[in-house]
Order: sequence, then C-alpha cells, then structure tokens
Amino acid sequence: MMRLYQRGFGLVEVAVSLLVLSVATLGLGRLQIAASQLGHQAMQRTIAAALAQDLFERLRLNRTALPDSGLTVIVQTGVPRVLPPAIDCDTQRCSASRRRDWDLWQWQMGLNGASSGGGEGGLMEPTACVIVTGRRVTLEVTWRGVRSASMPARPSLCGAGIGAADTPGRPRLQMSSWVGEAHS
Repeated sequence: MMRLYQRGFGLVEVAVSLLVLSVATLGLGRLQIAASQLGHQAMQRTIAAALAQDLFERLRLNRTALPDSGLTVIVQTGVPRVLPPAIDCDTQRCSASRRRDWDLWQWQMGLNGASSGGGEGGLMEPTACVIVTGRRVTLEVTWRGVRSASMPARPSLCGAGIGAADTPGRPRLQMSSWVGEAHS
C-alpha cells in the first residue's frame, strides 16, 4: 500500500483563509471609519459646549445689557444674522448695548469658525438661538452631524422653520444658566 503525504496547504484551504482575512480586514476598515465619525461628532459637541460657556461668561460680564425676555437668532444654518458692529469693543470703550452686540457678533464668528483663523474650527451649518426669560438664559445650538442623532425629536426652542434647527436628527446642545442682577 502506498502512502501519500501531503505537504503544504491545499487550494481550498488557502481560498477559505483569504476569505476570512478579507472579511476581517473589511470589518476593521469599517470600524476605523466609525471611530473617525464618532471622534468628529465628539469634537463638534465639545466646540458647541465651549462656545456656549463662552457666551454665558460674556453675558455675565455684561448683565446690564441683558433684555428681560426675547429670542435672538444668532446664526441660521451657517448664515450670519448679527451684522458686524461699527465699533471694535476690544480696542475702544463701548456702552453696555454696544458690548452686547460686539459679544454676539464675536460669538457668531466663533460658531462659523472665524475665530480659529480660517473657518476650520466652527460647527457644520450651525443654527443658534439665545432665549432670555427674566434672568434665565437658554442657549440652543444645532449643527449638521456626520451621522443622524439618535435622540428623540423634540421641537426646537428656536422655532419652526428657523434654518434647520427643527430638522430631525441634527445634533442639538441646549444649556440654561441664571445671570444675576446687575449691580450698580
């Protein structure tokens, strides 16, 4: 009786191992893409939170110019709504109302990325509103995300039809803070 010894791998074994390797490689590629998208979303949320905190600090420093109530739409899907002020309040003395206008304009520029020196640091198609009720200030910022947000849709405080603020699936950051009374 003759014995046959097989050395190496057969064609079927090689094909199966290549199939397994290719499926694993595709899975790792998809994982890398998902991680990159989630990292971008986290960066956008961090930018929105930092900008919100910046505006709250500006409002606290200039609380005499805070209106009693109202809604101010600052940015509507990336289109500036606040015009550049006539006076640069960083280099000249300004009244409280001019300082408020200056602060809102600078904050709007930050949303669009202008403060980062070239527009690459802002949010993607942002919509932002400031809602003042007494001394309570609520800030709502929405932007276009890489992926659709998984939160339940709720009406935007900015109002229906204001840019894309009420579009389902847009990431949304809403923060409220109390701004104390102005001291004389």
